Amino acid sequence: MIITEVDKVSAQKKAKPEKPAKEAGESKVRLATIFHPTEDILKRLEREVKKGDVKYYTPYTFANQLNVKISVAKKILKEAEKRGILKPYSGGRRAPIYVPVSSNP
Repeated sequence: MIITEVDKVSAQKKAKPEKPAKEAGESKVRLATIFHPTEDILKRLEREVKKGDVKYYTPYTFANQLNVKISVAKKILKEAEKRGILKPYSGGRRAPIYVPVSSNP
């Protein structure tokens, strides 16, 4: 049987490169990042609310404004509710809607 150039190339493509073996003490460790809303972010939210430009806030709209993850935006909005900046208007666990305390629905 004669091995042609095509067979050699296809054999090279099929061969997987060997990965270096991990050392005994080396392992992957994932650290959970716990986010606590900072005073800076809450003050920024309070300024936005006082301007009165936005009638309502959802985690999605707020995440887009601050360029953060939606889960982080949910935590910030809950903290703002605890501090009396916003109040819940509608919604449940998945997509709550918050309105400024001074506005009436």
